Amino acid sequence: MFLVIPIILLGAILFGLRIDNFGNLGNIILNILGVGFMLLGVFIGKKKKQKLFS
Repeated sequence: MFLVIPIILLGAILFGLRIDNFGNLGNIILNILGVGFMLLGVFIGKKKKQKLFS
């Protein structure tokens, strides 16, 4: 469970990050990576929770 929180926070930072030098494509890629990291954290958390309660 310790790994889930930093992964979700990293995803939120990447999703919210805007850098003008990257342009539109760079910002879209950062948004996709941010959402991906947040979903990865959620799935890891669900998997560990199911393993904990079974």
